Amino acid sequence: MLLSIRLMSYNHGEFIDEALEGVNNQNTNFKFEVVIGDDFSTDDTLRKIQAFQFTNPNLTVHILERKKGDDYDLMRQKTGRLYNFYDIINHCQGKYIALLDGDDYWTDPLKLQKQVDFLELNLEYTFSFTRFEVKDDNKLTLIDDKNGHYFNDEANIEFTFEKFAAGWYGGVPTLVFKAAVFDTNLILKYTYFRDIYLFTELLKSGKGVCLNVFSAVYRIHEGGVYSSATILERAQTGSLCYKELYEANKDILHLKLKYYNFHRYYIHELIKHKKYAKTIYQVLVFGFKMKDLGFMNKEFKKFVRVLLSKVRIKAKTSNGDVAFPGSQAYWEQRYSNDMNSGSGSYGRLAQFKAEVLNDFVLNNVVQTVIEFGCGDGNQLSLASYPSYKGLDVSLKAIEICKSRFKNDLTKDFYHLGNEFLKTAKADLVLSLDVLYHLVEDEVFENYMDQLFKSSNKYVIIYSSNYDEVLTDHVKCRKFTDWINKNVSKHWSLIDRLNNKYAFHEKDPENTSMSDFYIYKKV
Repeated sequence: MLLSIRLMSYNHGEFIDEALEGVNNQNTNFKFEVVIGDDFSTDDTLRKIQAFQFTNPNLTVHILERKKGDDYDLMRQKTGRLYNFYDIINHCQGKYIALLDGDDYWTDPLKLQKQVDFLELNLEYTFSFTRFEVKDDNKLTLIDDKNGHYFNDEANIEFTFEKFAAGWYGGVPTLVFKAAVFDTNLILKYTYFRDIYLFTELLKSGKGVCLNVFSAVYRIHEGGVYSSATILERAQTGSLCYKELYEANKDILHLKLKYYNFHRYYIHELIKHKKYAKTIYQVLVFGFKMKDLGFMNKEFKKFVRVLLSKVRIKAKTSNGDVAFPGSQAYWEQRYSNDMNSGSGSYGRLAQFKAEVLNDFVLNNVVQTVIEFGCGDGNQLSLASYPSYKGLDVSLKAIEICKSRFKNDLTKDFYHLGNEFLKTAKADLVLSLDVLYHLVEDEVFENYMDQLFKSSNKYVIIYSSNYDEVLTDHVKCRKFTDWINKNVSKHWSLIDRLNNKYAFHEKDPENTSMSDFYIYKKV
């Protein structure tokens, strides 16, 4: 038996048929077995698995028998849900092990053949995985894994700790690894064993590779362990996981960096959820543990800035209640408090936007650009525009940009209340990460009207496009409804580009809920 498929299930009755069909469709020139462990499902999952075994006698299918009160049940109660993973792996007989959960499924019938072929021909590699898609059953969407930018028309690419630390998620439903290199006892050794632990241990044992093919779908649904947790719980779990991994592998610098990043995210969420005492405790404990006074100093300064901004930006109404003073006042106070335009205008998100916009300006021979919401100018610093006019609701933001680009004669900046707006026209008009900050309906309506009136040829909007109120200063809107109702006779959507770094709760500072919508005047 060259390969074993570890299939783990719990209350996956709604999804298990797709998982089993993907297994049954595998076309290989070698024998493989399917080892299935159901963790006492209360729906019809086990019945469907048994029916699959009965109707596919040519497949080697082992269903691990479990009964309440047996040895498995007793160990399960002592060690938790991970014991199912541990038990199945220990029953696998193959040289290689492929992982699959009952709510995910395979889409490529040659998946196992391709991965085993690579590992058999390249003995220095101990594991392989592939590209995958993510299916959100709540939003009814299917998107890719956002890992395409790692490839330059290459058939495969080596996976390293460096790429792991940079945020590349491998996708467990696509993983195939050499059984001999993984110590199954590690599953029970760790308190929080997750996918990242497995990838860490495999990288310690040898080289990994990602094949540039799509072979599986990872499903997000309400019954999932990750999906059912709150954002704060996910942030805390991420910090605890990387703490445990780092403490067991202190010689791996990349794990230390991941621990820092995830703990910062946890602190960010504590502040966001107004857990101020716990915030202070976590900053102090982490800082002293890592012997990093700089970390404590930086995080406390950030904490104080947030508290001050809340005090200054909030205003009391006549009856004593706290009210949001409006989007214009919010941004004026934000920039006056030395806060920036936000994470979307920095790092890889800013670079992604710049690449798209610079290419568009070049390819469409755009000569003049107006941006509604220039912010602090950091995004603009990456731009290549022949002639640019920046507008903003904040006088402080205009002051910052004028100072920053004082020697650049191709750029001018105006407050949104300036007379310039009455006659302003450009080839291209931009709205980048602005719409969901226009929380007042009247402000939104006027903004959209002026946005399209100011363009001779193109309008590019970079924003979310659904209705949801997230915070006082973030109100997502399905802005395409406004466009369809008001300007669709004169403007046509010619392209939509999905974000390379689609929003993920685990990494909100480096991912975004915005996509590009490009309109052309009819």
